[in-house]
Amino acid sequence: MSDDRLLIDYLHMVKDRIWTLVSRKLSCEATVSELTELNELIMTESNADLYLQAITEYWNIPTESDEEFITATYHLHLKRLKEKGFDLEAEKEKEELQPLYVEKETKHYRKFGTMAAVLSVFIIFFFILFKLQSTTNSAGSDKNLQSEISTKAGSRSKIQLPDGSSVWLNGGSKLVYDNLNFGKKVREVTLIGEGYFDVVKNHEKPFIIHANRVNIKVLGTAFNVKAYPDEKNTETSLIRGSIEVTIKNRIEKIMMKPNDKLIVSNEETESKGADSKSKMQAGDNRDAVVAMRHLTIANDETTIIETAWVDNKLVFDKEKFEDVALKMEKWYGVSIQITDDRLKLEQLTGTFEKETVAEALSALKISTPVFKYEIINHQIKIFK
Repeated sequence: MSDDRLLIDYLHMVKDRIWTLVSRKLSCEATVSELTELNELIMTESNADLYLQAITEYWNIPTESDEEFITATYHLHLKRLKEKGFDLEAEKEKEELQPLYVEKETKHYRKFGTMAAVLSVFIIFFFILFKLQSTTNSAGSDKNLQSEISTKAGSRSKIQLPDGSSVWLNGGSKLVYDNLNFGKKVREVTLIGEGYFDVVKNHEKPFIIHANRVNIKVLGTAFNVKAYPDEKNTETSLIRGSIEVTIKNRIEKIMMKPNDKLIVSNEETESKGADSKSKMQAGDNRDAVVAMRHLTIANDETTIIETAWVDNKLVFDKEKFEDVALKMEKWYGVSIQITDDRLKLEQLTGTFEKETVAEALSALKISTPVFKYEIINHQIKIFK
């Protein structure tokens, strides 16, 4: 078999798998791993995301009894069966062209078999179709109305929302939004983990992100939100445009400008009111709930550390080992245990792209030879 034939067969297999996953997603039966696989396959197929968006919008239109639609769909599936090598209409015509000397009883049974086969295909298809739609429409829970896109640790992905806005998700992250209400009055999503947003401007429909203790409101801009539930802080880094941030249990709104980085503690403290606000303005976040910083530029003076992951770069500059370990866990899909408390406070600097986790640790040992490590499967132990 030629390479071209193998490539064509592979592409057909990918497309078939995409539509299988799409049907499972629309019927709310897809698992998290299947949703991740669907997102990765869509990225390999040009315009597949646009087709998926159109299919999703059409799926959510209330079902009506439409005889023309049923007839058209029936003929469409006859065509699909013909393309797969099952030409039911040809079989029917063949029966009608049988010689007159064929016994009527035999001919009768053959016609009956062909019609039964057509009718079976027809009934099975519409049974599945209406069962899936009734499952989607009859269940009143929010789960059936939501899209949930997630990435596992060690992987990153890009998605496009129905309004055309783009979102990059870092490892171990999840984005959730309401299928029915997204874009009607507002564009609202919930983020768990880290995401880089490039939002299409629409003054009439603000874009709102809920992430840990912050709500971020934008009209059209590019920014990064880091909101992992297992980390101490939620960080919002603005690249261009402007955004408005409100914090849980606070009345004031914070307006951010390009090059601003807002750090919000995920833990409750006793700091309130003017005291916290003054600490934020002073840039002292040792005990503050909120702190404002500038974006961090790497040694090459061109890379913004907060968004380097979007370009598939793991970058850190004079960061605590324990914070670097968290980044490496999500980047490589591993678990890292630092056994010595003093090691956790060691400051590390590094830039990695295609290196394995073992190569990265070996490189860090050159500049920081105070630690040792051992790797067993996906478990890494760091010690003195």
